[in-house]
Amino acid sequence: MIAVSSFKPFAKSPEVANNQARAFASWLPVFNAIFYMGNPEPRLASPKTIFVPAPNPPSVRLLIQLASLMAAPSCVINADIFLLPRAATVLRTAMRRFQAATSFRLEFDQDMRKARRVDNGLDLFVAHPSVWQRCWPEMPSEFRIGQPAWDSWLNAWLREEYRMAYTDLSNHRIVFHPRHTRTQTALAKPLKP
Repeated sequence: MIAVSSFKPFAKSPEVANNQARAFASWLPVFNAIFYMGNPEPRLASPKTIFVPAPNPPSVRLLIQLASLMAAPSCVINADIFLLPRAATVLRTAMRRFQAATSFRLEFDQDMRKARRVDNGLDLFVAHPSVWQRCWPEMPSEFRIGQPAWDSWLNAWLREEYRMAYTDLSNHRIVFHPRHTRTQTALAKPLKP
């Protein structure tokens, strides 16, 4: 299982940097490889990390094109999404049964047990390379992760194109999004799973 993402420059905001670094740490037990489009960032470096030069920010279309080149199922995922370790099993199982899958995100502050769905944000899409190969030419080039509409468009496209081969993994409660109003002090506290 491979992750494909882009990230906001760490120097712009300590809160954003910490959210992305914490999300990355949660991905390490889930993914075999993590591809980030953008210049190398030391806090995201690991033996699993590959940085791919790209405009900042890259389009979602470009991320999907990269996912289409992979030899295994891959997730197009927002850089601040925190995954539970069991996401590895959930995603792999889904890819044995389906062509593509997504999950609504649950917003959390410090205690993930209190996380809840507060919007219709879909910050994780997983699919086989053949799905991404069909999708990327149709994805509008103006979409960027972290901006509205790209996830709604992709969800609608996958539902239309793959119907019964596309599934929603939201009931597994593996995808978490940090509340962005937290202070730097709150970010320093450990999460309660």
